[in-house]
Amino acid sequence: MTSTALPAFRLGETRVARFFRDSRAGSPALALHAGLMLAAFVVAFALMQIDDRTLNGANIWHKPAKFFFSLAVQFITVAWAISLLPPTLRTGRAIALPVSAMIWAGWGEMAYIVFRAARGEASHFNTGTLLGQVAYGLMGFGALVLVLTAGWIGLVLWRNRAADIWREAAGLGLMLSTVLTIPMAFYLSSHVGGHWVGGEMSDANGLRLFLWSTTGGDLRIPHFAALHAMQVVPFAALSGSRGVVGLAALAVALLSLALFGQAALGIPLFRL
Repeated sequence: MTSTALPAFRLGETRVARFFRDSRAGSPALALHAGLMLAAFVVAFALMQIDDRTLNGANIWHKPAKFFFSLAVQFITVAWAISLLPPTLRTGRAIALPVSAMIWAGWGEMAYIVFRAARGEASHFNTGTLLGQVAYGLMGFGALVLVLTAGWIGLVLWRNRAADIWREAAGLGLMLSTVLTIPMAFYLSSHVGGHWVGGEMSDANGLRLFLWSTTGGDLRIPHFAALHAMQVVPFAALSGSRGVVGLAALAVALLSLALFGQAALGIPLFRL
């Protein structure tokens, strides 16, 4: 039998409120650091309004703001996923160690990104000096830790899924995100010319908010789709159908691969 039950609502509690309540129960540490990342996002967004320096056509604080928000979303998603596990598993070493590694890797990444932004310099693809080469290598390692720890927690969920569709969907989403993201991230990090493929090598005319290229391919787009498999697949569990969850996973995988092919061919997602 397929289990679709979630913890009961409290009186007057919305689904969103329950999500955050469950996230805090799943991993207080990740929930706390998700809040801190969100607070840092607000600070970076405020700096965008008062510091008009730009890099590659974008405000220098745009990247820190984007990464702070992205990590906040990842942390709270993984915290919620952990809440689906029995309490004894949540506090065991198999979960506690990956959670600690994820938090340290996240803040390590952000410390360097903010450091470079404050100096008006690029954090990614900045390998002109020994410091840049070492730091870029460490950033790559940190990014790998962030992805692999999420994938490991997904595997723990999958192995303990029993007949619970939510554990199955959350585990599948985290594992799929890891499998899709790693090869795309390696390709992106080693691509000559950064994330642009053809078109203008600038974010000045990029898509509003995301800054994705509108004149050529942009490898950030498939990377984005791959990362967010961890949210899309569990969302499909609201249907109560394993078939819908499987179709959502397949759709995200095919979409990510299609977007990768499009970007690699130098074709913009939207041409404005």
